[in-house]
Amino acid sequence: MSVIDEETRRFGRMLHYTGVLALVICLSSGYSLLHAPAVQAIAGTSNRIDELMQSVQNAPVIRHQHAIVSAKLAEVTTRIANVQRRVPDDAEAIEFLKQVNALAEAEKLSIKDFHQEKPETKHGFSELQVTLKGEGSFGSVCTFVDQLNKLARLSKIKDLTLTSETDAAKYPMTATLVIYFGLRTSEAEVSEEKHNG
Repeated sequence: MSVIDEETRRFGRMLHYTGVLALVICLSSGYSLLHAPAVQAIAGTSNRIDELMQSVQNAPVIRHQHAIVSAKLAEVTTRIANVQRRVPDDAEAIEFLKQVNALAEAEKLSIKDFHQEKPETKHGFSELQVTLKGEGSFGSVCTFVDQLNKLARLSKIKDLTLTSETDAAKYPMTATLVIYFGLRTSEAEVSEEKHNG
């Protein structure tokens, strides 16, 4: 029978402990490098699948909402284009006053005086106020005002004064109209501000 000396046993135990330590290091490395990321990836994939399933379930509602928003966008875009067509780049006050005068004549309303103010630059557009004085029957004044809103040129009535005397067939009228011109997009405004600044 062979006798193993103490030093050999100690060496054997050290080899055994070293092997156990190497096994523990390999297991923990394998867990942290392979198993834990795989578990996290599985959890992330599972969450993504749940989100996609929810999206699939919500798809009809989302499509419906998209259709509504797209229709509203198209409507707003059309309205903006219509306004832009009605607003010239320059004031063109004389041309507008010719149209107003022709309209007044058609409605049997006599215009006696035109007075225009200085143009004012606002945020995104410019405007010009025109005051006109005239006289006509109540019906002709009402029709004139209604037809003003139907002109191709965008304008609004800022103020309208109608006076009368007892049993008068003609009504003196004073109207202040605002005509718009020089629409600017936000990009044009930014470049103009940089140029002016």
